[in-house]
Amino acid sequence: MDIPRALKARAAEAGAAFAGIAPAEPFPEAAAYKRWISSGMHGSMDYMARNQESRENIAAWYPEAKSVLVCAFAYAGNAQRQADAGQGRVARYAALPDYHPELKRRMEEILAWLKARVPEADGRIFVDTSPLLERLYARYAGLGWIGKNTMVISPKAGSYFFLAGLAVNIPMAHDEPAADHCGSCSRCIESCPTEALSEDRVLDASRCIAYFTIEHKGRIPAEFRSKIGNWIMGCDVCQEVCPWNRFAGQSAVFPPALPENLPLNEFPSMDKDSFRKKYGQTPLSRPKLNGLVRNSLLAMGNSRDASHRPILEEFAANPDPILSEQAAWSLARISEAPPEARA
Repeated sequence: MDIPRALKARAAEAGAAFAGIAPAEPFPEAAAYKRWISSGMHGSMDYMARNQESRENIAAWYPEAKSVLVCAFAYAGNAQRQADAGQGRVARYAALPDYHPELKRRMEEILAWLKARVPEADGRIFVDTSPLLERLYARYAGLGWIGKNTMVISPKAGSYFFLAGLAVNIPMAHDEPAADHCGSCSRCIESCPTEALSEDRVLDASRCIAYFTIEHKGRIPAEFRSKIGNWIMGCDVCQEVCPWNRFAGQSAVFPPALPENLPLNEFPSMDKDSFRKKYGQTPLSRPKLNGLVRNSLLAMGNSRDASHRPILEEFAANPDPILSEQAAWSLARISEAPPEARA
């Protein structure tokens, strides 16, 4: 049996849009990660500075690793409608159910299949919560190249896909790294609202809208607020402008669980129990209710829509200093709007 070919065919049966095999070895590009951390571009995401050894070499995470199967699971890539003044935008992946348990389940099936056919085989599964540079393994598995927006871009499917992998203890023939096809295009760099992509293939996460709306727990710095617009969870701008995403399509594995845009007044009116029941099994659970309330209040200010005043006035008196300060900022921003926008 041609194990690599059969393994990739089994991955396709498990729903992977495409898959490849990389060697389980350190790659020279991993040194850039250490420089990224030392520059502070990870912001307050302290967890990203931990486990340096495994990020540089997968064998520090799984010592028996000899090969790495990397799978790409596509998700909905159709263009979203522009949200109106009463709505907030979420990144496309955030409109799906939480993909982690589903991808882990599918990768476990692939591992079980392999062990049934190769008795000495064993492995360890990863999605995007393990301390690995999975995008590098995706590149060396031939899935795509690392684009100027730091996303893995596939000539088959653009960049709207999740990565999941399986480090295995048997050596296998690996695929060739994907060639770079960004060329002279710099649309992602030019389109980033906060200039988080100030360098080619370097993302300053401490300036990124996704970082502010998901990972950052405190006040959003005033210099970035107006640039965040109506994003309340993540950001897709650098993917939306990428020409390669004209090849992105819908996914049967992850049908959307939420509308593409959400009412801005929803999260400020929710309690923790109702939030957990409705959004606990979606990526929106990551920033938690307080984070989404803060983000919604910010988007209300950026909408310049005076209909948001009652909610903002209520939160301006909130005991939470982060929420009250954000509400006050948004009230002031609405007051700065032209008279026709305040009507």
